[in-house]
Amino acid sequence: MDGHFDGAGKKSGDRNQKAGGLSVSKIATRIARRQLRQKQEEEHAAEQKKTDEHYMRLALQQARRAQALGEVPIGCVIVKEGEVIARGYNRRNTDHNTLSHAELNAIRKASRKLQDWRLEGCTIYITLEPCQMCSGAIVQSRIDRCVVGAMNPKAGCAGSVMNLLQVKGFNHQVDLTTGILEEACSQMLSEFFQRLRQEKQGKTAENLPEEKQEKAEGNLLRQQERTDR
Repeated sequence: MDGHFDGAGKKSGDRNQKAGGLSVSKIATRIARRQLRQKQEEEHAAEQKKTDEHYMRLALQQARRAQALGEVPIGCVIVKEGEVIARGYNRRNTDHNTLSHAELNAIRKASRKLQDWRLEGCTIYITLEPCQMCSGAIVQSRIDRCVVGAMNPKAGCAGSVMNLLQVKGFNHQVDLTTGILEEACSQMLSEFFQRLRQEKQGKTAENLPEEKQEKAEGNLLRQQERTDR
């Protein structure tokens, strides 16, 4: 009888028989390649997140410049090939200009630096989800990628109210990443608006009669205690 049989009555060559058209060794090779590819993708994602957090911190620095002017603290930076080519922060009240958003200020600077309205190959990092005006400008300027810190449920146009960055009918769509340093970006905005409310309540209280002022101060104290909780 041809061939060698083991104790189970099977030929030793059966170990290399094909399973589903592939040999065991080929299946093992494919699994190893898939695992290696998955590991490489995870490492790339971790490195990309680290890079994104670095540039978002620079955007937060710009937001603090807006805050120092009494503006809503929103900042952004534009990066190309690992270099920050433009910075911007919200100056709408300071400039008395609707167009003076952080993103538009940065886009203007980037276009001047590159001497081109097309900002291809660039990534824009923004501490707050862009509005419809800024989202449109990002698409129009052909920016490749947009990285957002905090989302803006009431006015954001990068996924909250709508997503103007990725409308299939447009001739350009922007890669979008959200949630980078979200907590830090949200906290800066929350603290700003909390201070603003307290300042307004304080000014109102100054103009009230003494009895009403005491009541207002009591209400303010209770409100602050609830916030602290």
